[in-house]
Amino acid sequence: MTATIEELLGIQPVLAKPSRNKAAVTFSFLFFSDVRKDIADAEKYAFMRDITLFADREGFEAVYIPERHFHEFGSIYANSAIIAANLIPQTSRIRFRTAGISLPLHHPAEVVEWWAMNDILSGGRVDLGFGSGWNKPDFILAPEHYEKRREICSANIPVVQKLWRGETVVFAGPGGEPTPITVHPRPLQKELSVWLLVTQNEEGFIHAGKQGYNIFTMLYGNNLEAMGKKITLYRQARASAGLDPKAGVVTLMLHTLLLQDSAAVQAAVEQPFKQYIKSSLDAHVQAAVAEKGGVELNDAEKAKMLEYAYQRYFKTCAIFGTVDDGRQIVDQAIAVGVDDIACLVDFGVDYPIVHESLSYLRKLVAYYL
Repeated sequence: MTATIEELLGIQPVLAKPSRNKAAVTFSFLFFSDVRKDIADAEKYAFMRDITLFADREGFEAVYIPERHFHEFGSIYANSAIIAANLIPQTSRIRFRTAGISLPLHHPAEVVEWWAMNDILSGGRVDLGFGSGWNKPDFILAPEHYEKRREICSANIPVVQKLWRGETVVFAGPGGEPTPITVHPRPLQKELSVWLLVTQNEEGFIHAGKQGYNIFTMLYGNNLEAMGKKITLYRQARASAGLDPKAGVVTLMLHTLLLQDSAAVQAAVEQPFKQYIKSSLDAHVQAAVAEKGGVELNDAEKAKMLEYAYQRYFKTCAIFGTVDDGRQIVDQAIAVGVDDIACLVDFGVDYPIVHESLSYLRKLVAYYL
């Protein structure tokens, strides 16, 4: 008999659920891909498979798959439909969600064809998240769409939904000839559940609410209190559109690593996480200098800012530390209206440590089931 990864790692089964009633929240995984050169792409795919199979067995809601192009950071996710097609036959219950398809890069009918096939193969376990895209080189796939990418994304999501339902949509064919299209094969699910990728823009939360979309978001410089205000706007927008304000799902990505003690987590995440924050800070500082003028920060000032950002993020904006530490962050997320937490675990931490952390994450999830 082949041992499971949990058995190899000594993870013991959870024998009983907590007896107290807990606020409802689901847990998922998000894959993003670190840029470490000491790990082959095949090993990264294997790691993703291991985490997905763990999630499938342990009551997680979904795995979120990104779309990345033309850069070693994340480029193993060039086509989320192919990744899902590889994992679907190995799973039985986990849902496959995109976070998200850069819709202006693709024809809507093409997207529906890919994912209708996956919906059939998975027994109806597909949800799609969409974004407008932002990385300029990506748009060699659709250069004419870059300037109006947000408008194109907004216009094409309803087209994807119509095609998913089996409706016929007329597109311009060769020579501009109107061509009616109905997509085959037909997906199992009659209606497609849609997630919209939204970060800081309050208008994005309001738009998603009015359209009846779910939301995938991240803190990205915000804290949970600020996120709560955006979620309130989302709920209000749903109500104003005549939709149930409580029905929409807000998924929040949180970097995640739980171990027996916080010091071990600090040692594991400090170097990769500081690199992650530094790349973000550098980009924002350069953009601010270019837009507003002024003098760039010196190395000492950057180091001080980096240390402050890291300590703040570690304590208040990620599921880092012990299981009890994790509960505090999860409870805060629930309090501001988060429905689903997407745990990001592939941000540079050594894979054996991530595997070790699964037993602690399992305990955290079991507390809320």
